[in-house]
Amino acid sequence: MLKEMLGINTGILSDLHKDHQEVAALLQKMIDSSDARERGDLIKEIANSLLPHAHAEQNVLYKRMEKSEQEASRKFALEGTNEHAIVEKQVELLMRERDKASERWTAEATVLQELVEHHVAEEESTGFSQARSDFDSATLEKLGEQFRQQKEKLMAAG
Repeated sequence: MLKEMLGINTGILSDLHKDHQEVAALLQKMIDSSDARERGDLIKEIANSLLPHAHAEQNVLYKRMEKSEQEASRKFALEGTNEHAIVEKQVELLMRERDKASERWTAEATVLQELVEHHVAEEESTGFSQARSDFDSATLEKLGEQFRQQKEKLMAAG
C-alpha cells in the first residue's frame, strides 16, 4: 500500500528500488564480514551489480531528466550523475586494495555504504518525485524496460 502511494511500484522506479535494496544488503554483509576473501568476493559482486545499475540509470532516466522543463529534475539528474562517479571511484579503490581485512579497507567500505545510502535516500524521495512529475506511468513503464535491457547488456559486457 505504501509503495503504491509513493509510486515506487511504477516501472523504472520499482526496478531502481529493488536494486537499491539488493545492493544495501550486499554492502552490509561485506562490512559485517571480517574475512578478506569473502569481502573480495562481495565487492566484486557489488561492482558487477551497482556499476551497470548506475550507468543504465544515467543513460535511461537521468539523461531524460536533464532535459526536463523543471529545474529540480535537471538539478537532481546532474547531482546524481556526479554521485555515481564518486561511488564508482570508491568501488574501484576497494577492488584495488590488497588487504581487504584491514581497518583502512573497512573504513573505505563504510564510506561507500554511506555514499550509496545518501544517494538512494535522495533518489527515492526527490528523484522519484521528480520522475513521477516529469513522466506518466506508461512512460515510466517504458523506461523500466529500457533500464532492464541496458543493465543486462552492461552486466553481460562487464
